[in-house]
Amino acid sequence: MKNEKEEIVYHYCSLEGFLSIIQNSSIWMSDISKSNDCLESIYICNKIKNRIKCELEVDSENLHAWETGDRISGELDDSMLTYVVCFSEKMDCLSQWRGYADDGKGISIGFCKKMLESLPKIMHHNLSFSKVIYDEKQQEKYINKVVEEIFRNMEFKGIGLAGIEWNSNHKDEFAKYKNPSFEEEREWRLIFNSFPKWKEIKVGDMSFTEPTYRVSKGQLISYVELSFANVKSEFVKEIWIGPKSKIELRDIKHVLSRYGYYDEVDDYNEKNPILITKSSSSYR
Repeated sequence: MKNEKEEIVYHYCSLEGFLSIIQNSSIWMSDISKSNDCLESIYICNKIKNRIKCELEVDSENLHAWETGDRISGELDDSMLTYVVCFSEKMDCLSQWRGYADDGKGISIGFCKKMLESLPKIMHHNLSFSKVIYDEKQQEKYINKVVEEIFRNMEFKGIGLAGIEWNSNHKDEFAKYKNPSFEEEREWRLIFNSFPKWKEIKVGDMSFTEPTYRVSKGQLISYVELSFANVKSEFVKEIWIGPKSKIELRDIKHVLSRYGYYDEVDDYNEKNPILITKSSSSYR
């Protein structure tokens, strides 16, 4: 049986997305600036900028110097991308089914949280696995910390240079914050900040492929793949079938068997440790 203490996080996707993940033993991490939510990558960033502007607006010259530095920062920052893949603590959440899994016709894949947490410990830089922060008090605490640091830099380096540097100093943190209205999602994110060109990077038993591009909704979107081919049976823990899906449990078992996750098409046991469950939601 499943270890009750084992922590799992869930990735909601379409049936096509599920099949791609299982066939290739990899999951996509996409450029966050091209996500469906246009505020996804700039939510907390805008709050920090607004605070700085409020503090400086009494002096138009200082405000102009800050805005000029901030503009240059944005231009320099275009060379660095933030790649993200999202998970939820909830395995059977209606809002997730509707928003991210083809309106309930898709799949929720449960991944081993411990293995995701181990990746930044191996790589040490530019990579984090973090719980998204929705709490406004925690967000305010972070904003205060960053604003105080920016004003210290203004004293030592000048307003313009502080404006140029601030974004790159904190970009790896921005993706950890989200509007409180999304709190129900209870989201976790694997976040990778990098230039959009490198060769394959091995991280323990997994690896990040070199970036490539896909076309979606008229956009060119850069993405990388987190490959888990060497540990796929340990990494994939559960499969949940969406409430509106026509897929049968046996269909999932055959797919997992075909691509090496199962030795045999059989019920859940020690040899076939991936639990497959149909959503209990009444959404149809």
